[in-house]
Amino acid sequence: MKESRQASDEPPYDRALLLHGKKRNELLTLEEVRRYGNDSFSDPDYIRLYGMTPPQWYARGIRVLGRTAVECTRDPLADRIGRDVAAVAASLPSETPWLVLDPFAGSCHAPAGSHSSSTLTYTTSPDETLRCWTGRST
Repeated sequence: MKESRQASDEPPYDRALLLHGKKRNELLTLEEVRRYGNDSFSDPDYIRLYGMTPPQWYARGIRVLGRTAVECTRDPLADRIGRDVAAVAASLPSETPWLVLDPFAGSCHAPAGSHSSSTLTYTTSPDETLRCWTGRST
């Protein structure tokens, strides 16, 4: 569903505003998340996370910072990454211990664990704000 944005004096909710501007370290409202999707990709539900549209994940208490909305791994790519990781893990002998460590995990959205029964997702983000909200969101 494409929503048209009315002309206003406000800047567009784009990569520059959310990644480098005043919204970088702020929690976004649902309206802001949807506006970013609409202004940048003509799709208010562009930031699909954990198999949910923004209204669905927002209703469950999941929140993202401005920079996370830009940097997160959206569902289609996260699913591909998860399938690749699971395929490699499945090719190992069953007694082989394995660990997937992503030093750039951030919010730990990429669901490698959703394709394997023996994974644990943990963030080691040096950013206290992100680490705090990751624990609350997942």
